[in-house]
Amino acid sequence: MMTLKDNAVKASILYFVIHMLNEVVCYFMFYRIFEDPAFTALAALIYNCIAFVPQLFWGSLRDLFVKFKPGILAVPLLLSGFLLFFISQDRGVIFWAALVILSTGNALIHISGAELTIRVSGGKLTPVAVFVSGGSFGVITGQLLAATNISFWWIAFICALMFPLVLIGEKIYKDIPEEYDECKGFNYVKAGKSAAGAIFGVFFIVAVRSYISYGIPMTWKTTVFQSVLLFVFMGTGKALGGILSDKIGIRKTAFISIIGALPFLILGNKIMIISLIGIMFFSMTMAVTLGMIISVMKIAPGAAFGITTAALFAGAAISWYWGSESFIVNVFVIILTSAICFFIAMNILKPDKEAK
Repeated sequence: MMTLKDNAVKASILYFVIHMLNEVVCYFMFYRIFEDPAFTALAALIYNCIAFVPQLFWGSLRDLFVKFKPGILAVPLLLSGFLLFFISQDRGVIFWAALVILSTGNALIHISGAELTIRVSGGKLTPVAVFVSGGSFGVITGQLLAATNISFWWIAFICALMFPLVLIGEKIYKDIPEEYDECKGFNYVKAGKSAAGAIFGVFFIVAVRSYISYGIPMTWKTTVFQSVLLFVFMGTGKALGGILSDKIGIRKTAFISIIGALPFLILGNKIMIISLIGIMFFSMTMAVTLGMIISVMKIAPGAAFGITTAALFAGAAISWYWGSESFIVNVFVIILTSAICFFIAMNILKPDKEAK
């Protein structure tokens, strides 16, 4: 008989794969656009906005209506948007329609995975962290495949394979006991802290993390292999954040991911392995912020996840319009914002012995 822990492990691995395949499909299409920089930048802005910001709406809808199945809707949207682009080869209205459809499917896959891995976890952060980490591996794989001569039909086939996997996830969801489904195990926030304050704190930390990620000094990144390593370490860090939070405690993990990452991020400008360690530590913050926000939004984990993705987009958007090429300026910003984020996290999180 399948135990609750077995279901959590199964759900996390399942949605690691689904999330990875989702990003392969999206980034394969995106990197096959081959247009002028202005067109590509606009497409990237619209794609990221639709894929990330509305997750708050889709997550809230899933929290309110159990019969709403975002994963089942996502795959047909992904496949239709993908095929619409490649079959039409249009760069006008049809292209933008295809991009909107694909981006919406992407958002729905994220919510489907978040809802399942959070609700089945019993308050543990490893399942959702492993699910989220799959995206980093999918992004770089999609980019690499787009640079080859592989037919888009093979990627469409990969997209179609996601549907039976999503159905397996829905079967796991039906087996979740009510006490798990209500997310009662998430108790990482100090008693007396207002939900609004914790939510604002999480939004700020995630937005800063997103903003900083674009300013991390990385003059060493000049080859395709180094880009692959970058995404591998990012993905590994996201999963490791959940694992360490469950093993050694969320406050210790927050210290490692926010303060411990600093010297590696700063000193690794020209030294790849040092920089990669810093990026891995830095990526662990994802699990910490999820633990914080779900603790004050137990009845709405989908909406909680959506708030963090909206914050990711906000931080990225700020970096696109206000960023610096100066090494000194970026180092100063990283140190200052990290200190603020650490203070916020320590002010919100319970001591590890109380969170167990």
